[in-house]
Amino acid sequence: MDGRVKLSEAAKILGMSLRQTKRHVYAGKIPNIITDTGRRFVPVSWLKTQVGEGPSAGSRCAIYSRESSSENKTALASQTDVLRKYAAAKGWTIVRAVEEFGSGVNDQRKKLHSLLSKRDYDVLLVEHKDRLTRFGFSWFEATCPFRIEVINRAENETNDLMEDLVAILTSFSARLYGQRRGRKKSLAAIKALKEV
Repeated sequence: MDGRVKLSEAAKILGMSLRQTKRHVYAGKIPNIITDTGRRFVPVSWLKTQVGEGPSAGSRCAIYSRESSSENKTALASQTDVLRKYAAAKGWTIVRAVEEFGSGVNDQRKKLHSLLSKRDYDVLLVEHKDRLTRFGFSWFEATCPFRIEVINRAENETNDLMEDLVAILTSFSARLYGQRRGRKKSLAAIKALKEV
């Protein structure tokens, strides 16, 4: 690497989107060099501190594991184990490890709220982006002050997605028809989904 790299290259090295990288540069969170023509570059020396080639800055990691129900305790433990091994392979120090049961569409997950309010880590590590949220992942990437690293971007979580769909149906039905009738409509929807 030369002494500086383009923002697009810095984004790849940091595992961030170009949009998120630009936002951090303009906010002063990422140091940058501005040329006479107005182009911005990121110093390689700073990048090395973020990816483990230099001092330990940038290597503090939080891991977040989520499964939809407590019946999946084994899967949750396995997910956490994979995250720990990945962080170790990267040379990161795990400062927080959070496990939680709940739907990916539930925005009231207390443990996730608590984790997102902390500022003592540089990278949030998840196995799949849907472990963090089913919808709006790009908003998380764009607004979080830390980097989000996803081990596996492929999504093949059919059962979990089905449970999230049922959770959405239950929520909307309850709002429209009241709790009791909403539950009946949800059960009818679940039955219809299973028959498909």
